[in-house]
Amino acid sequence: MKVNFQYGLAGYTGKADGLVFCFDRKSGIVYARKRVYPRLTEENARIGNISHNIFSLKPSEEYKDDLRLYLMGYNGLRANSPKPLRSWVNLYHRLMANMAKRNPEIDLKTLTRQQIFADNLPCKSIKSAVEAGILPPVNGYERMTALI
Repeated sequence: MKVNFQYGLAGYTGKADGLVFCFDRKSGIVYARKRVYPRLTEENARIGNISHNIFSLKPSEEYKDDLRLYLMGYNGLRANSPKPLRSWVNLYHRLMANMAKRNPEIDLKTLTRQQIFADNLPCKSIKSAVEAGILPPVNGYERMTALI
């Protein structure tokens, strides 16, 4: 739910009265939601293990810069305008998840840098991911060749 403050607290974030307030810097809107403690399930642990492993690959700064650059074009696509991605981290997760969906032999819990280059996986660069159909094409993706 969008929140409007009466007394000039437009940038408020935090917890109060069972609600969590979040300020979105890009849109300038404060959102509120009910504070709920998540139930811990096996799915949470699985996603946590996958996230830990794909970030232990330590993507290079150039690769992260390519993700940030691609993200601007990605959010500019008409199909993605209702639900834009907020950061390169979300895009990195989406890239890896889409790659694993297309190729069920890839286990994101055990993926290594050596496996990425030995098997010539499309996540090694943004250009190869777009050409493999894992990410939609945006203007200038051909220049995004930095390796993971």
